[in-house]
Amino acid sequence: MLAIGTFVRITRELIEGEVGAIDRGILLRVARIRTPSLTSAAIDITALGSSTLVILLSAIAVLVLLAMRDRRGALQLLLAAAGAGILTFITKNMIERIRPEDVNQLIVVSGFSYPSGHSVSASALYLTIAIVACRYVRQASARTMIVLAAFVVSILVAASRVYLGVHYATDVLSGLLLGVAWALLLTSFFALHAHRRDG
Repeated sequence: MLAIGTFVRITRELIEGEVGAIDRGILLRVARIRTPSLTSAAIDITALGSSTLVILLSAIAVLVLLAMRDRRGALQLLLAAAGAGILTFITKNMIERIRPEDVNQLIVVSGFSYPSGHSVSASALYLTIAIVACRYVRQASARTMIVLAAFVVSILVAASRVYLGVHYATDVLSGLLLGVAWALLLTSFFALHAHRRDG
């Protein structure tokens, strides 16, 4: 609920024109730290949220879960990936925010800017994978590290989009929030379903 509430608030402020100056300021500051090595790293990192890699990782994870006879986990992961894509498509076409033009875009992109599809997909997919994986891990510290790693990867993907000049900060922040909210909503739904079935 917190993630959804924050996403709605940012979206409302965007529509009302209250975040434009902040977004441009952040984008210009980030552009000043660009170096060839950082750019190379950002391009590699941003690929972790691309449609191709998300589909590939989802397929591999689903096959692994099916091999382990975890149909619930496989379905949860499929819904996380598919839902992230649908939510991104719907929101982008509702808001229709133009991509940044204040700095040079270091990669070729198309479509609208808000929210960042890479951020939505990365946070929804990697957090869901972490949550499902935690079912097979007993140690609390290990579970914490798995979830933390998912958040770190998602944040890095989001940051890379701003660095590359293809998204504003609010685009990626909202994308992260939307992806996290979707992953947690699915987790709650499947946990409730399992509880009712077992009970």
